[in-house]
This record gives sequence, C-alpha cells and structure tokens, in this order.
Amino acid sequence: MIDTVNPIVRSSFFWTPNSYEALNKMILSLPAEERALAFKISVLTSNLCHKLVEDELYGEDLFAS
Repeated sequence: MIDTVNPIVRSSFFWTPNSYEALNKMILSLPAEERALAFKISVLTSNLCHKLVEDELYGEDLFAS
C-alpha cells in the first residue's frame, strides 16, 4: 500500500459518477450542441487527474514541457 495523500480534491457540490459508462451516459443526455464540449472537458479532467497522481507517485512533473 502506498503511504500518500490523494492529490485530487473531491468536491461535494456535485454527484460523482461511479464509472466512465455513467459519465458517458450523463454526457449523452445533454443537448447535442453541448456534448462535444462536455466530452472535451471530461477528457481534459481525466488527463489532469492522471497527471496529479503521477506527480504524487513519482515526485515530479513528468509532463512538463
């Protein structure tokens, strides 16, 4: 077990989906003109979460340019 603190802050303002499928279903329920932006933001958020975990695990910004 890794002895670290979760670097991703959880917000209690919104419901948390329990899977990518649930998130996908939620996005698909939006009006068509909003879906592309919602998918883009969800993937950007997922990438950011991945980066924060990697930074915490390996102690550096692996994606720095």
